[in-house]
Amino acid sequence: MKFKLTVWGALAFAACLESLRRKDLWVSVILAVLMISAAALVGKFGVAGLEMFLKDVTLTVVNLLSMVLAVLFAARQLPEEISRRTVYPLLARPITRFDLIFGKYLGAVALSTFALLLFALIGWGALACFGLKVGAIFGQYLWLRFLSLLLICAVTMALSVFLTPQATVTMALLLAAGSSTFATAVKLLHGTAGTIGQGVLSGAYFVLPQLDLFDLSKKVSYGWTPVMGSTILFLFGYAIVHSAICLALGTLRFRKQAL
Repeated sequence: MKFKLTVWGALAFAACLESLRRKDLWVSVILAVLMISAAALVGKFGVAGLEMFLKDVTLTVVNLLSMVLAVLFAARQLPEEISRRTVYPLLARPITRFDLIFGKYLGAVALSTFALLLFALIGWGALACFGLKVGAIFGQYLWLRFLSLLLICAVTMALSVFLTPQATVTMALLLAAGSSTFATAVKLLHGTAGTIGQGVLSGAYFVLPQLDLFDLSKKVSYGWTPVMGSTILFLFGYAIVHSAICLALGTLRFRKQAL
């Protein structure tokens, strides 16, 4: 087990270094500065009556940018190793294809989490400059966003062994950004669909990850009290189970894939 942890850690660290060389996180810093500038511009005209609006916009930006970066980080891990042929010396060592997938997955999660914390810190600082507080629920918001990144990275890693890099990014972004719309559409269509249709819709609802369950941004904006611990625990289990299933499917495909 100690050897496995060492392998996963080394692969994750290498994935982080590669992305840092690409300066992806510098883009995050630039976007964070733009977010601060936008908040300062609004603050210049006063924020009276705009507290909820500013919180909502700030958290929406944090959600969107962290989601996009998570998809980009995860989508290119395996395809680039294969295209550069660096996957051969890696697999020539005493590691399995699952080790490679899981190590790269951990690297993508680490980078995505760093980006999330960076944007959250910038957003919190911008709001604090104008005396706006986010409350104790902000901690739960960050934790659930982290769980959503676990799921997004797992889905994207699985898609990357079935699709081309461009198709992977497109599909992952559609699944992540359209999760709320899909859930609403299922609820609206379920009552009017036939027996077979209801079965298909119910199956799709439970199979596809429902990322909107992890979004507390509206509750933070409206100053809700923290949600129940049992809800947080359930969502933790939901994220772990779905992530494990996605990684398992990706590993099965990767084992059969000719390199």
